[in-house]
Amino acid sequence: MKPPATPTTYYPALTGLRAVAAFAVFAFHHRHLPGLDSSALGNALRAGLSELHIGVSIFFTLSGFLLTKRYAGRRFDGAEWRRYLLHRAARIWPVYLLLVLVTFAASYPVEGRAHPGRWLGELVASLTLLKGLAEKYYLTGIAQAWSLTVEEGFYLLAPLVFWLGWRYRPERAWPLLAAGAALLGLACYAAVPALGSPLFMLKATIFGRLTEFLLGAAFAWYGSRLRGDWATVGGALGMLLILLLLIAVHYFTHRVSLDSYPGVLLNNWLLPLATGWLLHGLATEPSWLAQLLGSPLGQRLGRASYCFYLLHLGVLPDTLTPWLKGWLSAGPAVVVSLVVLVLAALALHHYVEQPAHRWLLARLAPPRLALPPTTP
Repeated sequence: MKPPATPTTYYPALTGLRAVAAFAVFAFHHRHLPGLDSSALGNALRAGLSELHIGVSIFFTLSGFLLTKRYAGRRFDGAEWRRYLLHRAARIWPVYLLLVLVTFAASYPVEGRAHPGRWLGELVASLTLLKGLAEKYYLTGIAQAWSLTVEEGFYLLAPLVFWLGWRYRPERAWPLLAAGAALLGLACYAAVPALGSPLFMLKATIFGRLTEFLLGAAFAWYGSRLRGDWATVGGALGMLLILLLLIAVHYFTHRVSLDSYPGVLLNNWLLPLATGWLLHGLATEPSWLAQLLGSPLGQRLGRASYCFYLLHLGVLPDTLTPWLKGWLSAGPAVVVSLVVLVLAALALHHYVEQPAHRWLLARLAPPRLALPPTTP
């Protein structure tokens, strides 16, 4: 069984949504602003910021949706498999490799000389994109890049996901695949405790996060069969409701919801249902939100969102923040830092990511796969 054919695999509003997801993660990492006092309003704002990690979930569900739209109809023989992997590598590796080398070069004078073995181990874990599989490594180097380990897993599994959909129907095969991945993860992390806890496995590895990819893929697969003109509104309201539930978990547990099993359930299983519905709406329905996200500004920010995501924690903000705090109070310093990071991301995308992507595909991929870098 094949998914319905789609006339395009590029959706301007979904590119703009990438920027929203990246900015949400930035806000999450600034949830401990000194300017938020201990009043009820300050606590509510802090709780809301603490749950904007959902930006990562949006990325994962979006990956499932777009990869399915683009690749589910292809036959993955040996040559096609190699072309597919090349295109995915050209998307992720150039900027990531550059920033990893800069990050570890900056840390070498202190960390590398004091703890050379540990520094080298963290470097290898980052370069191989395996750091996200082990709790001791997943926040090392470029801390937020743990999610690339999950994305890499999605890329490798996608042809199998599509084959299972053709052969057995998604509603039959994909839930079993998600359950099997979770059970395999639990078995592996129980057998090798040094990898991390079961909660870590569920919140930070492909074994627990595969459901987000699969639910995004399901909305792409069956999108043409969905009825109604309220997917955008329904999806957005559903995401807001689940965000409020995550905030409630935060209040009861006094920690980020993903650090609890109820939070993992809401984030990994229910949130992508609402996100997938929103993605379907943005891809198919005319709406003011689709127009806003698909605007020229939304497009430009969305295309640079990968660079922004990799830059927003690390060497640049670590260098910038102390200097800004010498001149500004905490709130304005964060705003100025955000502006500088956006400008840096736009420059990195324009002068490094985009040219490197084109160069690699032009020299290593057949002409028919040398697709514009603005496609997902």
